[in-house]
Amino acid sequence: MKYNRPRIKPIYPLYRLDKTYFRIGAQLGITVEFGDPEGQLYSLASKLNGQKVSDIVVEMQKKFPELTVDDIISGIDLLDENNVLEETLPDETDEERYLPNISYFSRFVGMNGNRFEVQRKIHESTILLLGLGGGGSNILTLLAGLGPKKIIIVDYDRVEMGNLGRQFLFREADVGKLKTEVAKKAINEMNSDVEIEVHNQKIQSPEDILQYTDGVDLVICAIDEPPFIIHRVVNKAIVAADLPCVFGASQVSRGRVYTVIPYVTGCFDCLNLNFSKHDPKFLDQFVGFREVNFNPPSIAYGPGMFQLVSSIVDEAIRVLTRYAKPQSLGTQFEINYEDGSSFTHHTWPRFEDECPTCGNGSAEDWQIFQYYQNKGIKYD
Repeated sequence: MKYNRPRIKPIYPLYRLDKTYFRIGAQLGITVEFGDPEGQLYSLASKLNGQKVSDIVVEMQKKFPELTVDDIISGIDLLDENNVLEETLPDETDEERYLPNISYFSRFVGMNGNRFEVQRKIHESTILLLGLGGGGSNILTLLAGLGPKKIIIVDYDRVEMGNLGRQFLFREADVGKLKTEVAKKAINEMNSDVEIEVHNQKIQSPEDILQYTDGVDLVICAIDEPPFIIHRVVNKAIVAADLPCVFGASQVSRGRVYTVIPYVTGCFDCLNLNFSKHDPKFLDQFVGFREVNFNPPSIAYGPGMFQLVSSIVDEAIRVLTRYAKPQSLGTQFEINYEDGSSFTHHTWPRFEDECPTCGNGSAEDWQIFQYYQNKGIKYD
């Protein structure tokens, strides 16, 4: 038989509405209702508690002699098609701290999958985190709870009093200390399963990143200064290393997440080409922004930052494990802190023949790239 020890996913309640209908689940959007006037399917569902299918067949035929084995398997198929079943997997386990994660992943894994495998992929992953500011410091705490094998952190800054309203990894006693040192100590105390490697360095070139990419499975870019320019530097590095990267940035009351998978999605330079091709005001806006030398105060509201960083980390886990479809591949996933809504922008393609970074093009052919020059930043 194709089933071994199926069970109704423990994350869902099973209950009758009346003599004709029953439901699995109790939340709008994740609840399935079944018509069952003879009570056969509800009885079957009630018996799907991890026992062997052969035992279930015996019990069902004892109660409903008219049912064939194929009838009973068809009933299990119906429940499986509605994504409410999982294999019990009695020999699989994990540390207690990760079991709630696994229960969440079970929502997305059916009878043909293994909910423990998602967490196992996380345990086997090494993540390179760039930046420990309002985004990076909170990203780090979420990653620590998920339990990757190793997190490599690159940052050069020290904790300031102005950080404490949104960078909740740090405490008042940490003011003046290097963020990397504080972060390593805090995460070691939070989750000793995770290996933490820190580097006190300001990123100014792709080489500054490439020296840390050996053995890395995914990069998270949580640095956004100098604006746009630093993302181009990171993009150059992750394409050279052939590593997926989740980028995040916050502007006033909006946050954006986008993901680059080299040679699969368009890269950051492809995004610039896409805007150059399709937005007649893009170059003027970019040049105008650069020339005004805009230097705003720190703009960061803790609850808003949490909306952004949770999306960044979830996207990273989606890319690493594919427990669910990533939301920001080749597109910008935007979060509105004001009303909690989100949407995706139009996707941009990979320009293999024209992109100077992930393709065969030349930066000299595109006017936009001359405005990315910045003192102290080496791109090529």
